[in-house]
Amino acid sequence: MDHMGIHNNIWIMLLSFTLSILASYSALNLISQVPFSTASPRTRRLWLLLGACVLGIGMVPFLVQSDVILLMGVSLVTLIMFGITGGAVFLDRHLLERMAYHDPLTGLPNRHGLERYFKDRFLRGRSGAVFFIDLDRFKSINDTLGHDIGDMLLQEVASRLLQSVSSKGKVFRLGGDEFLIAEPGFTPDEAAEEAQRILQEIKKSFRIQDNDLYVTASVGISMAPAHGSDRSSLMKAADTALYSSKDSGKNKFSIFDSEMNRYQLRRMSLEKDLRKALAQSEFMVVYQPKWDSLMNVTVGLEALLRWRHPEHGIISPAEFIPIAEETGLIVPITYWMLHEVCSQNLLWHKEGVASVAVSINMSARMFETEDLYEVVVEALTRSGLDPQYLELEITESIAMNNMEETVAQLSKLRRLGVRVSLDDFGTGFSSLGNLDEIPVNTLKIDQVFIKKSKMHSKKAIISNIIAIASNLNMDVVAEGVETPEQIELLQSLGCRVMQGYYYGRPMPVHELGQWFTENSAAV
Repeated sequence: MDHMGIHNNIWIMLLSFTLSILASYSALNLISQVPFSTASPRTRRLWLLLGACVLGIGMVPFLVQSDVILLMGVSLVTLIMFGITGGAVFLDRHLLERMAYHDPLTGLPNRHGLERYFKDRFLRGRSGAVFFIDLDRFKSINDTLGHDIGDMLLQEVASRLLQSVSSKGKVFRLGGDEFLIAEPGFTPDEAAEEAQRILQEIKKSFRIQDNDLYVTASVGISMAPAHGSDRSSLMKAADTALYSSKDSGKNKFSIFDSEMNRYQLRRMSLEKDLRKALAQSEFMVVYQPKWDSLMNVTVGLEALLRWRHPEHGIISPAEFIPIAEETGLIVPITYWMLHEVCSQNLLWHKEGVASVAVSINMSARMFETEDLYEVVVEALTRSGLDPQYLELEITESIAMNNMEETVAQLSKLRRLGVRVSLDDFGTGFSSLGNLDEIPVNTLKIDQVFIKKSKMHSKKAIISNIIAIASNLNMDVVAEGVETPEQIELLQSLGCRVMQGYYYGRPMPVHELGQWFTENSAAV
C-alpha cells in the first residue's frame, strides 16, 4: 500500500498513481489544477481556514473533494518527521475545524472559536458577562526564564481559568497572555464574584520546572445587554474596563461604565498629543531635594518630568507616563531628559549654586535598548558633567527582569562613575538573595511604608531595609516624608537622608534657585 496510517483522520501518502486514483485526478492535473475555483462554497471556507493554519510550514491546500482537503508540499518540501519529500496530507473536515478554531498551546478555543461561539450560542437575547483577562508581568517571565517556561505558565493559567468559571462559562485564549471568558446569564454581582475568584487563583504560585513563579491578572468586564448586544461592542467595553484595572494598580477587576469610555477617549487624545509634545518643547523638568536631616544640607536632587499641555495645562505623570511606556515614547523622552538634566546640573556647578548628584528615573524600556550606556556617555560628554553627579534610579522589577543583562549594563555605568539607586524598595518581587549582585549605591524606602510608619509591621519593614542597606554598604533614602513625627522615627532607626514635601516639593529651575538661597543648603 502506498500510504502510512498515523491517525484515523490523517494519512501521509506518496504522490503516486494510487493518489491520483483516490483523488480522481491525474498527477499532472493535480499539479496544474486551481482548486479554489472548483471548490464548493462550503469547502472554500475550509480551504481558506486551512491555508491560514499551514502556511507557516510551507504547505498549501491543493485539492478539495467531498469533505477531504489535500495539502501538497510546495517546491518539494520535505516532511522531516517521516522523511517523505514532495508528499501530501489528507485531513478530514472535523480535524481541520479543530485546528482552525482552537489554540494549539492551551487547547482553548481561539479568536475564530470566539466568533463562532458568539454567533451560534452566546446571548441570544439574554443577559451575560464578558471578561477580558490580561496577565501582569508575564513579559518579564518570558524575557527572564525563556518562552518555554512562559508557554508552560500559560497552560497552567488556562487550567486555573477553566476551574474558575461556572458550568456554562466558556474560556478562550485570544493570543499572547490574553484570555476571554463568556458567562451567559450572569448578573453584575455574579461577574464580580467570579472575577475576584479568578484574581485569587492566578496570584497563587505556579510551580514550573523547579521555579516558583508569581503573576497577577487584570480583569475587565462588560455586561450584556447593558454594554452591548454583540461580540464587538462587548469586547470593546471589556477591553476599556481592563485598561482601567491596569491603571488602578493591576491585580484588580473593573466593570465597564460610561465614564471609562470618556477616559479611553481622553487617553487616545493624549497619546496623539504626546507624540508631538517633545518636538513642540512641551516637557519640563522639576527637581525635588534630598535632605540630610542631621547635617541640614541638600545632598541630592531627583529630576521629575512634567508635561505642559497647550490645552489641558499640566498633565499628571501618573496619566501620561503609562502611555509613554506603552507606546515606547518614553525612550526618546528619557534621552531628552538626560541631556537636559546633565546640562542644568553643570550650570549649577559653574554658578556655585549646588554640587550634588541629580537622579533620573529609568524606564524598563531603556534597558531593552542596546545603547543605554552610549546614550548616557553622550549626555555626559556633551554637557561636560562629571559622571559622579548623575544618578540613575531603577525599580525592583527592572532589576529582576533579565537580571544578567541588567546587571551587566548597570556595572558598566558604575565603572564609568555614574551612581545607581534602587527605587521603591520593598514593594516589588525581588529576592534578597540577589540584592548583593545588583550594583546599586542607594536603597530608597517607598513612601507607602513612610505614610503608614505608625503601624508596627511597616516600622519593622523600614528598620529591616535600613539594616540591609547598612550591611551592604549602601546609602538609604526615605521617600514621602511629610511630618516631624516621621522624621523622628526615621532618625531613630538610622535613616538620615529624606525626601518629601516636608523639605521641599518638586520645583522648576527658577524656583529651586530661590529655594537654595533661602535654605542656604547647597553644598
